[in-house]
Amino acid sequence: METWPEGLLESVKEIMWSQWSALGAYLTAEPARRSVIDPEALLVATSAFGRHDARLFDEAMDWLIINDKIMKPWRLKRIARAFGAEVQRTLGAVLEYVSEVKGKDLFPGVREDARDGLDFVREEELFWSEGGRYATRKAKVNPVFQRWGLLRGAPRIRGHSGKPDLGNPANLMVRLRNYYGTGTRADVMTFLVTTKGGNSNEIASRLKYNQKGVYDVLEEMSESGMIHKYGGARSTHYWVEQSEMARSLGLEEKLPAFLVWGDIYCAFFLVVSDYAEHEDEYEDDFLSAERIRNLTIEIVPLLRNAGVPLSQIPTPDVEKQSGDEHKDRLIEYLRKVLRVLSELTLAQGS
Repeated sequence: METWPEGLLESVKEIMWSQWSALGAYLTAEPARRSVIDPEALLVATSAFGRHDARLFDEAMDWLIINDKIMKPWRLKRIARAFGAEVQRTLGAVLEYVSEVKGKDLFPGVREDARDGLDFVREEELFWSEGGRYATRKAKVNPVFQRWGLLRGAPRIRGHSGKPDLGNPANLMVRLRNYYGTGTRADVMTFLVTTKGGNSNEIASRLKYNQKGVYDVLEEMSESGMIHKYGGARSTHYWVEQSEMARSLGLEEKLPAFLVWGDIYCAFFLVVSDYAEHEDEYEDDFLSAERIRNLTIEIVPLLRNAGVPLSQIPTPDVEKQSGDEHKDRLIEYLRKVLRVLSELTLAQGS
């Protein structure tokens, strides 16, 4: 029987399939269109949730082999750190495999950062569903993943992935990177075009950038007349004329929503992984209530602050709840969050 975290996981994976499809992975899923896709957050999330889905995992690697230049290594590092050492390890293995396939030393700093977070490399199966099939047949284990302590067979790389459709509003971040280059400016402009703007600290936090770098870019664009600002010092607010920018980008109908996908995926990963690691405690009513209460305190701010559509969802009040109420309210809240995310991702809002 499916547990409630497994139900959440399936909904999260459905969103991820849609986003990968929009980016150009060779999938039958309907491409996402209504919210901006964050490619680094999606790859990190796939390194986390993809361990439950071998096909999702390998299609992401297939896509990365074709589109590695889209990725920004420093953002991969910043986003992956929030997920913890085990996800960093999986990401490191993915990046090393892609590097070997391409014959280039890709993302060396990200891989080094992932290795630094490991106290030791213990061998375990990459995919949770493998059921011990590699434990006694190491000759068939992929050597790259084994170096990271992850046992799996040969990745299914079909070479069918394409490039992102830059006409899709969901690929606005990729489109602007194509236009502005690989620096900070493209992602800052993505944020400004799809929101009401903000100060340098807020923008850096949402984009997972260094605040000083974001401030310098904002000031440079302000001086050149590309963007507007008001206020002073740390409270300076930066913004752009959205309607004008939308027209110039051919997005007159409706701008895609900006969401902090790194925090969103991290929040759901914390829920799924906590249940998996403490399943016995979740079977005890008292211990379960305590774990879920603490989990609620940790993940609700991540989701509430991840974008305007999510900020409007009523949140659980742990101070007014007790016992099973913690579990019921958290599940109810997470399902509401997923409904909103689905409406901003999946074609039918399912």
